[in-house]
Amino acid sequence: MQTPCRDTLLIVDDSELNRAILREIFYREYRIEEAENGRRALEVVARQQDRLAALLLDLVMPELDGFGVLEELSRQGLLESIPVFLITAETSADIALQGYENGVMDVISKPITDPSIVRKRVGNAVELFRGRNQLAQLVEEQVQTIKAQSEKLRTANASIIDMLSSVIEFRSGESGQHVRRIRQATRMLLQLLAAEYPAYRLSPEEIEMVASAAAMHDIGKILIPDYILNKPGRLTAEEFEEMKNHTVYGCEILESIPFFQEQELFRYCYDICRHHHERWDGLGYPDGLSGGDIPLWSQVVSLADVYDALVSERVYKKPYPHPVAVEMIRSGECGAFNPLLLGLFLRCADELHQALYLQDETGAAPYSPPVGLGRAAGYHPPEEQRLSDRTLALLERERQKYHWLSEMSGEILFDYDRQSDSVEFTEKYQEVFGDNLRTLHASDHIHRAGQIAPEDLQRIEGELKALTPESALYRTEVQLTVRGGRRVWFELYMRSLWEGESGQVCTGYMGKLSSIDELKRESARWRQRAMHDYLTGLYNRQALETRVSEAIRDPAGSPFSLLFVDLDNFKAVNDTKGHLAGDQLLREIAEKLPQKMRATDMVARIGGDEFAVFLEGLGKEALLAKKAGEVCHFFREELGEQGLGLSASVGCVRYPADGQSYKALLQRADRALYTAKSRGKNQFALYDGEMEGEQYRPSLLFPTED
Repeated sequence: MQTPCRDTLLIVDDSELNRAILREIFYREYRIEEAENGRRALEVVARQQDRLAALLLDLVMPELDGFGVLEELSRQGLLESIPVFLITAETSADIALQGYENGVMDVISKPITDPSIVRKRVGNAVELFRGRNQLAQLVEEQVQTIKAQSEKLRTANASIIDMLSSVIEFRSGESGQHVRRIRQATRMLLQLLAAEYPAYRLSPEEIEMVASAAAMHDIGKILIPDYILNKPGRLTAEEFEEMKNHTVYGCEILESIPFFQEQELFRYCYDICRHHHERWDGLGYPDGLSGGDIPLWSQVVSLADVYDALVSERVYKKPYPHPVAVEMIRSGECGAFNPLLLGLFLRCADELHQALYLQDETGAAPYSPPVGLGRAAGYHPPEEQRLSDRTLALLERERQKYHWLSEMSGEILFDYDRQSDSVEFTEKYQEVFGDNLRTLHASDHIHRAGQIAPEDLQRIEGELKALTPESALYRTEVQLTVRGGRRVWFELYMRSLWEGESGQVCTGYMGKLSSIDELKRESARWRQRAMHDYLTGLYNRQALETRVSEAIRDPAGSPFSLLFVDLDNFKAVNDTKGHLAGDQLLREIAEKLPQKMRATDMVARIGGDEFAVFLEGLGKEALLAKKAGEVCHFFREELGEQGLGLSASVGCVRYPADGQSYKALLQRADRALYTAKSRGKNQFALYDGEMEGEQYRPSLLFPTED
């Protein structure tokens, strides 16, 4: 036995004339029921609730008014399944607001001057109510992500991995599923390897550990400048060289995590970070390893990463089809791989693609229920198209799942209908923003509400106009003002909805808002840690290189100078007073030396007892000599431990006179430092070309090229 289709419109009004007018408007689309007062309306609802498509409700009526009907419908939980429209002559905004707060979908004013508009508004709202179930599919797609994240938070290691890998994905604009796919592809390849080649002795525990570590492969990209990381075109040679450094940067970040080096997972993370761009023929980077010298797990992640990069859309390329990507790997277009691993990949490539990518490639549109009564004037579906008991039960289950999942995820889901210019949010929106869950005239409201900065709103509106049916997804990050006036970072993820014979009419958007505020703050903390020396708190070598490189790239070409400072007799402090005293002395230097510099200068510790000072805009030799002399005086006269004869030697270079790159400047500053040391220490030396002919023992930090 089938449940009756929702083909009935209930008109509730104490005026027979008003009921007749509404019947005339809607009788071609719906089966009409009438009630002259609120109590009679509730009787009809009790009898016909499974068939009601909507309820048109007058406000002022005898026995029980419209608000009384709404209260009873709310008590019975029927407002979740029957959209209600107020039909009222009241023009007060307070009355309309009270109606919305009591659960009505829309307010229609009497007298009705344009029946076609009213018919369209009711039809759109009825369809919007049906469309709520479409959101369930979008939420369902997040279920596995939510479960996976919950599991990751159970251990400290998993938390660190997820946080770091998510940071770089937000920065690089890659798909949020990239890390998930790399993990699973790595796991599948290792499981196949373990099954067919037992000699490798890969235990399930080791396979899971490597799969977890695979998520860290690109964490070093957090230190790559945005203009390189998100460049839409081909990188220049210099930009590619900087991009290659992410392998080394990632290892340095891992080494800076307290206690992480003591754990077994560290070895896998470190090897994968550093060597996932090595190649079997030795033509990879950063170390040019070849063959079996490359750790096995790094080889597996490299293969998974290359395949994912080919079949995924990136800022610089469109995705390749799966067969093309496999052939490119087979033919060696993407570099050389371990023949054994390559054979395993080619055998399981189709299965891997089916498991990890097919769902993403289908681009399936959200679920759309069958066209029913009320969607188009004069349309009456045949009996076989009406909802069965089973279908109705499934829709109800999806509706309940949608509400439960939206509450569990903590995300704000929304549905915007362009024709009615209305937007509807899940309950979390009201909790976070203190605003109504449903808003009419949404375009005007969002401009007036002040939740989003005007420049961000203008940017997003412009980017949404560029969406097409073929490219319907949109993602961005934006700061919004929440309840209490605080500015919070959110990720905005939207899918545009298209209709029409050629699919070229955008009817609205479905999407979600996810808070990423804590992730943004955590990213800033990790970036701060990655750019500062753990002992002294000064900038580290990576930060110095970034500052120098940015100054060199500056189109204005402003001059600057570098001081390379090395402590004389520092070993005596460690030998006589211990390493703790030596560490305390380094911290004292870090506290006092920056006070001798200008606010625009930069002091960095680049290793051991060696420091560097970046002097912005200082290019004259006389001024450089004066500043270097002040630094020598500081170490000789103003530090503690004077009884040990502590002093410093300083090597000085200028840009652009003494070098055109960071590496050249640091090597020549090191050569000048060596000259100062050889002349008796406790002094400075300015680099000049004649030093190239002198005997020179380079610092281990800056070895000369072969």
